[in-house]
Amino acid sequence: MADDLDQRPRVVLDTNVLLQAIPTKSRFRPIIEAFEQNRFVLILSNEILLEYEELLKKQGGARAWPAFQALLAALPNNSVLVSPSYRWQAIRRDPDDNKFVDAAVAGDAEWIVTEDSDFDDLAADTRLLVRPLDPWDFVDLLRRHG
Repeated sequence: MADDLDQRPRVVLDTNVLLQAIPTKSRFRPIIEAFEQNRFVLILSNEILLEYEELLKKQGGARAWPAFQALLAALPNNSVLVSPSYRWQAIRRDPDDNKFVDAAVAGDAEWIVTEDSDFDDLAADTRLLVRPLDPWDFVDLLRRHG
């Protein structure tokens, strides 16, 4: 199974994308469906999970966070929990977003799937290989390689 993990894209989902992908009639629902189909590995950190929990409880209703936890528990080989040991400080305009960069680097992720233009800072950062990817482009990539 470890070989399968190495062949699938490794990504971090910005919270705004996760929130939009969970509803069954969402335009980004194909992201959750691809996760359920073992088509990518979701990189997580405790900081990211705490933000997911806070916003899913606040914006998604009482069942959103437990449902997401159940999804992660049901598919343990589709996510990797990392503990970043370095703070890259790559995002200048919204330093709170650096938790996604730090996890992406620690988890060897190729992309941070986001609509947040603050992540454009990564394009100029030659220290890092991780890049932002628009959710539509990620959905398209999943369709082409599915």
